[in-house]
Amino acid sequence: MSADAASGTEVESRGRRIEILMAVMSRCPDARAAEAVMDEVLARVHSIANMRLVYIGTFNSSSPYDIVCKHGEIECAGNIQQLCAAKYSGQGPAEPDVEPWTRGWRFIMCQNQEYADIGKAALAEKCFQDAGFTATGASLARGCWSGPEVRSMLRNSARQAEKLKASVSATVFIDGEYRCTRNGGQWVDCPGGSEADDFVLSVCEAYRRISYVWPEDICGPQPGLLHE
Repeated sequence: MSADAASGTEVESRGRRIEILMAVMSRCPDARAAEAVMDEVLARVHSIANMRLVYIGTFNSSSPYDIVCKHGEIECAGNIQQLCAAKYSGQGPAEPDVEPWTRGWRFIMCQNQEYADIGKAALAEKCFQDAGFTATGASLARGCWSGPEVRSMLRNSARQAEKLKASVSATVFIDGEYRCTRNGGQWVDCPGGSEADDFVLSVCEAYRRISYVWPEDICGPQPGLLHE
């Protein structure tokens, strides 16, 4: 199938989605800056991508969550709120052109608007509403972060970050490959660039590698090809 023919087909027929994974700390300024850039990226590639966050922490069985968070226990609470929001993001009726993970991502974007209050219950409640969570989804997320599963969720998330050797918030991976780090207020070690357009191109190129199709309706003209 040619790229032109494929560009008009539904995304579901094209192949699997490309995962954008970020290793972050919920109260880290660099995470907030990186998430703002990824929000621009997702606005363009959401129909061929999935977004997932893992949360960096240090293992310590004597801490309340079995994890020590760099910015204190309130950051651990923020990490847990975001993990639980992501888990129950898909609860409720589907929205046209909205992905199952979108409500969880909106929740994070909402929290980032009141950065100093991340981890506090009042902000989480506000962000459930702003992100469009159903009453059921919000209730399940609340039960999640106050229930017994949160320790294992936070441990598993920190273990994934450790496995990726991601100790700096924020570290970006696209389709399982290291892509870029935001640290100290700037992007560093970013083969392929650090602008939103650069990350979009990386997602599109990863999609082409696994599907053998360039989704021109999403990604624009394929680089290197002549167009009339």
